[in-house]
Amino acid sequence: MTLWGFLMQITRVTVRTFQNKEHAELFINFAQSSNEKLKEQDFKINMQIVQSISLPNQVISIWTYENENHMKSIRKVLSQFNPIPNSLMPKEIAYEGNARILEI
Repeated sequence: MTLWGFLMQITRVTVRTFQNKEHAELFINFAQSSNEKLKEQDFKINMQIVQSISLPNQVISIWTYENENHMKSIRKVLSQFNPIPNSLMPKEIAYEGNARILEI
């Protein structure tokens, strides 16, 4: 195997704990509609939304961005869609890092 180089991506994982399961499901519905709107605007999207089985009021979102500019442009568009996620007032913990993907 020959190592040709690295691809750098940014991965952001956010854990949101809502007041109840219904709020978590509202957030998931918002995420699905936002994903569709972003695709309509020709954004490349790599997102996963996971609802905890043991804590159904907890939602984990995993975004992978091509680079800093890609992340900023997606987050800017998302902030214009709908204020619902902030009005649900979840407790949030976010993790962000550079993902190094081997390209062989």
